Amino acid sequence: MAASRTVLVIDDDAYIRRVVQLKLKIHGYEVLTARDGEEGFTLIKTRQPDVVVSDINMPKIDGRTLCKLTNALKQKRPFLTIIMTARISPDERDWIEAMTDTQFMEKPFSPARLIKDINRYFGIDEK
Repeated sequence: MAASRTVLVIDDDAYIRRVVQLKLKIHGYEVLTARDGEEGFTLIKTRQPDVVVSDINMPKIDGRTLCKLTNALKQKRPFLTIIMTARISPDERDWIEAMTDTQFMEKPFSPARLIKDINRYFGIDEK
């Protein structure tokens, strides 16, 4: 189990937010959700999640801008960011790799792989 670790899911697609939320809760994570990058950035600053799962293409603040805004915050309080998108160019992969504790996951994604990657970040052994 995840020992009260908090995951913030930021996506403008309500279905994706709900599916990810349910899967994470089953594995013991506390889950926050946001409809756009602006709402997500506010939650990152106020609730300080341990993991942020974010789409790239969102209204108000997109995933790339969100990563740039939060990268400085990671110097004081590290957290994992998982960026998800269906369409990505090679230069987009480059900026993701340049960010602190940030990884890429392609949509459509496997919820099982998402859980595995988050668990691995926390050093949780999967049986």
